Amino acid sequence: MHLEVYRAAQSGDFDSLITIISGSGEGLLHQTTPNGSNILHVAAICKQGNNNGDTPLHVAAEVGSYEVVRVFIDLAKSLHWDIENEQVDTYKELLRKQNMHKNTALHLAVRGHRDLVVELLIEQDSQLCDIINAADESPLYLAAEQGLSRTTELILGASSSSSSHKGPKGLTALHVGMSLSLTYYASIRKNRYFDKIAGWEKIMEKAPEAIIERDDVGRTPLHYFSYFGKVEAIRLLLQHNTSVAYDSDKEKQSALHIAAFRGHIQVIDELVRSCLDVCDMENTKKQTVLHAAVIGGQGNVVKHILGMPNRENLVNKQDADGNTALHLAALHKEYDIIHILAQDERVDRLTKNKDHLTALNIVSAHEETDVRAANVSSLLEGSHGILGFQGWFIEHGKKRSDGQFVEGESSLSLTTGSHNANRVNFNWSNKSIVEVEQVLAALIATVTFTAAFQIPGGYKGDGPDRGRAILAGRADFIVFVTSNSVAFLSSLLAVITQYQNFTVGHISLTVGGCLRVAIFGIVLAYVSGVYVAMDISTRGIADSIFDPISLVMVTSWLLVAGPRGVILLGSQLNWLIRNIGKLWLK
Repeated sequence: MHLEVYRAAQSGDFDSLITIISGSGEGLLHQTTPNGSNILHVAAICKQGNNNGDTPLHVAAEVGSYEVVRVFIDLAKSLHWDIENEQVDTYKELLRKQNMHKNTALHLAVRGHRDLVVELLIEQDSQLCDIINAADESPLYLAAEQGLSRTTELILGASSSSSSHKGPKGLTALHVGMSLSLTYYASIRKNRYFDKIAGWEKIMEKAPEAIIERDDVGRTPLHYFSYFGKVEAIRLLLQHNTSVAYDSDKEKQSALHIAAFRGHIQVIDELVRSCLDVCDMENTKKQTVLHAAVIGGQGNVVKHILGMPNRENLVNKQDADGNTALHLAALHKEYDIIHILAQDERVDRLTKNKDHLTALNIVSAHEETDVRAANVSSLLEGSHGILGFQGWFIEHGKKRSDGQFVEGESSLSLTTGSHNANRVNFNWSNKSIVEVEQVLAALIATVTFTAAFQIPGGYKGDGPDRGRAILAGRADFIVFVTSNSVAFLSSLLAVITQYQNFTVGHISLTVGGCLRVAIFGIVLAYVSGVYVAMDISTRGIADSIFDPISLVMVTSWLLVAGPRGVILLGSQLNWLIRNIGKLWLK
């Protein structure tokens, strides 16, 4: 026998053994000692393991040495050990040998993406598919988690046992196949990603019981597919078993609740199309799909549900605490959703929860002072309910009797129950804000209107262009006119928005957003106006002063204005460039 092979086998140095055999060929495996012992006899490698419990077969399977694995199995088939008077095939014991982590060679081959080795091992012993490691992972679970389509099909074809689907925390191969590995393996292993519907169909055909398997929190694969919004997988799953749409987890959250919370409208439509009454399901808090959409802050889903036919029962449905969807929107400060709900004539704004609070009571208790909150309060005005006014009368009378009432101080408190600590006049504070904004908008409109006719450089006094701007056509002059016009139009919009809501694209305009754009425009108009009036010799000084100021101003404005201000500014600039700019350039 080869000296290095003998020493490696005798010492149990499996890594060196695999390296020597891989480099010199499998013929070394057939060499024998003078007494006829081969390499398997020398090291008793069918049972012997290294410090991690790995046999040479574990090592060979993990690195994907197909020839070495095959030779080990062929040689081991000739050996038989007597265990409790029963003849057991040595090669099967070798295949099923587990290391310290309870991993078989098949586990390691799957984890290393060694398809050929996986196929060989399964052919020799299909029961390997049913062995679970210390992490409660079956080989099929590992294959599905890593998105290995071919490996998954190989294992499915070899074993139909339910134990072959098992994973940790009650998860199965069907749970994790599209959910846990979705974002990770889709980006780094696109060639291996398990995205073929045919593969999922094979899992469902081979193991239909996996469709209704629940994890430790009671969720089926449909819950996970709904979470990630996988419409095609959901459609396929419902074709195999429609009743799974009615399954709920330990908190009685259905797949529909999860889809609504995550904002997946297509999933909602697919579930409702298959099971019309699934919308009537409630969780442990007696919350419906509409409640779930509000809690998730999904305004589009709320609007979609309100537009669904024959769903009036959801509109004013109260949960275990007596909260309707409108109450929850107020509790979570979802002002856009409050707008959507309050504008639906079917919504009862006077409905009170178990604390005897309406949605307006809750909004008032937040003590918010921004314009969005003011608009919501205005929209809900008159929906306090008699119990809300009762709370005000009680407090008002108490203040009078105690001599605590001060003229001019807020005295209209409409909160009761657990919100007594927040008793302030919300409407008074918002009224002051609105008045300040109106004055600011009017001031900007007046200044920019005046600047439009008192332009830098003046007008031509004679000739065919009499009455036209002297500096017309210069780039800096065009910047002045454009920015001044933006400020003027934005200030007008700020005034109008006080009384009427407008939208640009999918963004609702607010007074604050319009004023931010107006301030940006008037500052830019000032800078460009000063710049256009300066002499050419002093432009360098102006650049060194105004460039940093402009950069800081633009950066600050972008941070403060947000998407609403950017969209509004873009729409105004587009209009101005197409219209006013053309007039000045003529």
